[in-house]
Amino acid sequence: MDFNSDSITPDFDADDINIFEELSSNNSFSQTERNPLQQILLEEEEEEEVNESIAFDSDVIADLLQVLAHHAIVKSSGDPANVLPAVANDVDINSARVTSQEDEFRLSLLVELQDDQKIRPCVRVRQENGSLSIVEEEEKVPKQWLPLYKMLHQALSSAIDSLKATAQIA
Repeated sequence: MDFNSDSITPDFDADDINIFEELSSNNSFSQTERNPLQQILLEEEEEEEVNESIAFDSDVIADLLQVLAHHAIVKSSGDPANVLPAVANDVDINSARVTSQEDEFRLSLLVELQDDQKIRPCVRVRQENGSLSIVEEEEKVPKQWLPLYKMLHQALSSAIDSLKATAQIA
């Protein structure tokens, strides 16, 4: 094995070397200079790696939104029956569910109507360019269902804000 002339001698003392000075000096073992094109390509690869690490599975996002939205519903509503229209008998707060379909998430609750039918009114969120935004549909919601819609809307908004604050998703 062939060593260069800077090999370690018997009188070598590691305490005599300032490692920071050695690392900053222009020794032959220091990093070779890159041409500008190579530097740009490496920066693009690094950006792609960062972007890939930020990508989350939509099922994970849905699960997180579900937990956070359920917490917001429980915390904000004293009696969930106060937001129900006259045609509804009961709402199951524990039925809060977030489902994902392609680039959309839906928060819904199970509501029992007077004729024993069950429905799931929902609020939708779109994931576009890495950010989550609620689909505003208040004008389409019948007036009698508006309090429930607003409760779901507020819960999902709160869940998204909490998710953004902790995970830098959007």
